[in-house]
Amino acid sequence: MADTRIADLIDPRTFTPYIAENRHEKLAMLYESGILAAPTEEISSRFNAGGRKIEVPFWEDLDRTEPIGPDDSDTDIEASKVTADDMTAYKSKMGKYWKSKSVAGWVANGKGSSPMERIAERAGAYWSFNKEQRIIKTAQGVIADSVANHGGDMLYAGAYADIAAPTAANRISPQVVNRSRLTAEDALEDMTAIGMHTHVYATLMDAEKIEWIKPSDAPFRVPTYIGMQVIWSKYFPVAAGTNSPKYTCFLFGRGAFMHIDEVPTAPTQYGNEGTEIVRDAITGRGGGADGLMTRRFELLHPNGMSWTRASMANANYASWAELQDGASWTRKYDRENIKLAAFDVNV
Repeated sequence: MADTRIADLIDPRTFTPYIAENRHEKLAMLYESGILAAPTEEISSRFNAGGRKIEVPFWEDLDRTEPIGPDDSDTDIEASKVTADDMTAYKSKMGKYWKSKSVAGWVANGKGSSPMERIAERAGAYWSFNKEQRIIKTAQGVIADSVANHGGDMLYAGAYADIAAPTAANRISPQVVNRSRLTAEDALEDMTAIGMHTHVYATLMDAEKIEWIKPSDAPFRVPTYIGMQVIWSKYFPVAAGTNSPKYTCFLFGRGAFMHIDEVPTAPTQYGNEGTEIVRDAITGRGGGADGLMTRRFELLHPNGMSWTRASMANANYASWAELQDGASWTRKYDRENIKLAAFDVNV
């Protein structure tokens, strides 16, 4: 009986788009919320051009100086002007390779198919997890820049206290969320979704504060809190305290991130650039091994911020740690035009 190999399990031509479509439900909620938005056609075309960075020009707003009154003099009125600036977005090229020795499958079930079947099943979930991580780490980096360079004007820190017995005032509440929304000043209504740790979400569930809605165009229900969509994950940040851990929650507005997720499809000898199958027949003293190589090209950029990191561990890839570092970012838009905010709470 012939061994089942990864080439028998997947066809790269169909598996590549399958990975892109097989998103975890929480990631689908992010798309449904509108947090991730496609950039303009001009920026999209630059994404597919050469280089690692995209310069995104924009017009700044008009100044807010007071107008003047006319008189009967010969003095001309002084002209005001509109100015332009640009922000830098980074293109990341990512790859993930899985490999399984055939002998491992033989030991597991006698057929040699089990490890690679499992890898093929879960590859899409892995890439969904990676995107969730990159969104969270980027949000942390933007808030870190706010704390370091703008007096923490995107973070409401008035609720959390490192105490052994937190009270209702220290936990998530409409008042805490609204204080965080107010960091965006007049744009507070632009915040439409809340990202929170699973433990914070559980406190709202215990208090029966979560309401569920069913969007007409989505195959799942969406949890909401005080009218805002809720996205929960155990990967939202939590910091250990002396007496009580600190949970950081994030508010997002529609279009908070410019986003392009591309699966390369150029044909190769072993499939295509998005999915390549590798068979090494002689490794393991002839036992052989199967490999699955997957790749993604991505633009995930917080609108209103500029990528400033000059030194990176890999010039083609912004790592999770680099995204999280406030030194990687500098603000270009006025605070109220950046659709991100955060708050710290106990549970």
